[in-house]
Amino acid sequence: MLSFCPFKNGDKLLTLLRQNDHAISIEGLQDAMQLSRRSVLYLIKKVNQALSGYGLPIIQNKKGQGYYLTEQGKHALGSYEPEPVVCNFLTHPQQMRIPLKDLRPEERSKLLNYMLITEPGISLQGFMDIFQVARNTILHELRQLENYNKKAPFQVCVTSRGRIIEGSELAKRRWVGENFDAILQLLEKYYTLSYSPDLPALLQSYEDLVGSSLTDDAHHFMIYFLTWYDQRLISKDRVSLPQAKGDGEEDRIRDWSEAFLARHDIINREECRYLCRLMRQQAVTSVSQKDALYDKLHNFADHLASRFASLSGLDITQDRKGLVNRLTVHLISAYHRLQNGIRYHNPMLSKIRQDYQSLFYLTKAAVKSQEYLWHADFSDDEIALIATYFGGAMVARTKATERRRILVVCSSGIGTSQFLLLQLRSRYPQVHFTGPLSTAECLQFPLDDVSLVITTTSRQHFRDIACPVLKVSPLPTAQEWKELHHRLIELDFPIDANLRENVRELIDIISDYAKIEDMDGLLKGLNDYFYRKNHQMKIHSRQSPSDSLLKYAVYCGSEIPAAPHQARPVWQNAIQYACQPLLQGHFIVQSYIDRIIALLSRYGDYMILGKGFLLAHAKAKDGVLASSAALTLFQHPITMQSGKKIRCIICLAPQNQHDHLDFLALLLQKLNDEAWCKTLFTRSSQEELESFIWTSI
Repeated sequence: MLSFCPFKNGDKLLTLLRQNDHAISIEGLQDAMQLSRRSVLYLIKKVNQALSGYGLPIIQNKKGQGYYLTEQGKHALGSYEPEPVVCNFLTHPQQMRIPLKDLRPEERSKLLNYMLITEPGISLQGFMDIFQVARNTILHELRQLENYNKKAPFQVCVTSRGRIIEGSELAKRRWVGENFDAILQLLEKYYTLSYSPDLPALLQSYEDLVGSSLTDDAHHFMIYFLTWYDQRLISKDRVSLPQAKGDGEEDRIRDWSEAFLARHDIINREECRYLCRLMRQQAVTSVSQKDALYDKLHNFADHLASRFASLSGLDITQDRKGLVNRLTVHLISAYHRLQNGIRYHNPMLSKIRQDYQSLFYLTKAAVKSQEYLWHADFSDDEIALIATYFGGAMVARTKATERRRILVVCSSGIGTSQFLLLQLRSRYPQVHFTGPLSTAECLQFPLDDVSLVITTTSRQHFRDIACPVLKVSPLPTAQEWKELHHRLIELDFPIDANLRENVRELIDIISDYAKIEDMDGLLKGLNDYFYRKNHQMKIHSRQSPSDSLLKYAVYCGSEIPAAPHQARPVWQNAIQYACQPLLQGHFIVQSYIDRIIALLSRYGDYMILGKGFLLAHAKAKDGVLASSAALTLFQHPITMQSGKKIRCIICLAPQNQHDHLDFLALLLQKLNDEAWCKTLFTRSSQEELESFIWTSI
């Protein structure tokens, strides 16, 4: 960070503007700096006064786009950039100096835990020096830490050498491993961290051994975590693992782990097993079919893809083989996390659950129905990560008509990369997006026809390439979408041919009556305005309650009436009865019901969702006239051919692959709510059922 302004947030603002080669809107500055609009504008005014006082170029404002520094201004500020401090704060955090006021409450607690686990003891004075605060403030923070650690398998204790954390070494390492990404992001804001100099070569030898490369994020994680782990070994902190038979993959990398430990003259079977497991939990770009787990997890991925397709009604056959292979690669590391009780913190969880609700709950239902094959309990964090793989399969790629290309560089792994590409290609189908690429692949890629690089990694990796670079999140924020849209307009990409033509016609009309002094600014402003209006209209229409797919809710309080002149099993009569409202309402034809019964007869009860629910559905071509759904609650349980009992049948009749997804996601969300299911099954009349259903769905 720059060291120029004498007042709070001034250097942060200048650093932000200096690192971007395009204007940042006032909303973007608000998001990045967590300040109000008024505070940002006041800060810009103060910073410009300081810049003028030193004869330096001030912050500029480009109407309709935002604030920026000229190239001359960026260059002039270079002399105020301090030399990077390279130090071993990872292994000796007591040397840190971080103002407590800069940290959010959760960051404070995580950093305190990390310090106490890493150091053999820290006194109150030591904490006061680190955070530059008074004794009472530190005592308050330590009390807050007690609340934060209520569910942790260790506790803070007072000893003669200061505060320490007492607990098993495995519990301490597990906590550090689960929170290490957040610790790294925090420390890298202040320091350039050092790592053990021989680690890059050691990691390369591991990649050569397993025949695959770690993802960029996993490599970054491991090079610093192993630096921290080295110090644990030197300090003679040893782990104790429960007895377990090592799998074939651990046998294959045991020599590597033993060589790593031998650097410290350590021969310890449990440490070797710990290191093997640690390495196998990291994400890789591909997996060799010689991997001991490959066949098992490939079959699981295949079952998972089939279940997702069945639940969603989506056609994923276009690249099904590639999807299953990508899922298998991901599941290798996920398997080791789940088997060893390692909790994965997915930073995209809340965003996926909120903005891609259909995708998340469809994936969750698919995963939960297949957990018995793996004897594992997938957390929502893991499910959201799997959802990114299905997200990449939900929309067929539109062939781009633009010859120039945009490279997409993602460090987080295959699934996240595919999900980012899905979003980009869905919004801009006429633009040629190439990827996903790792950072190393991008730097070796020929840039002759590349007009832009979009990356989720640090822009510092791309300082030596001539092509413009835009940094976004794997799930871009509204502000990042807006910045990308502006950049595509600047580079004259075909964003929306009709919209652009309308804008140009509008400008022609305006020019007949008024002089246009800033033609480019007006063009970009109108493009942005209509883009936002169109986007808002699409969102609004999707959320309209009149679009509900559910047309009927029926309560059946008696035995199922048999179909006339047919001797069929009771469950088949129940299917016919549940679909009858849609048939009478001319939403479906009889062939659709016949196909559902035929599918269940042939493939078994795969449409059962669990907890007494059956989702009856077939394909649109089997007889759907209009997208619809009907829910029937039976007072008496229906016994299916497998012996399983159900109480509720939802007949789902989608006319295409997409218009039922929002309803299905909401339904699956309700089925995961035990209180909702219990209330539904206690309804005992048509009136009670309708009142409950129409208020809750």
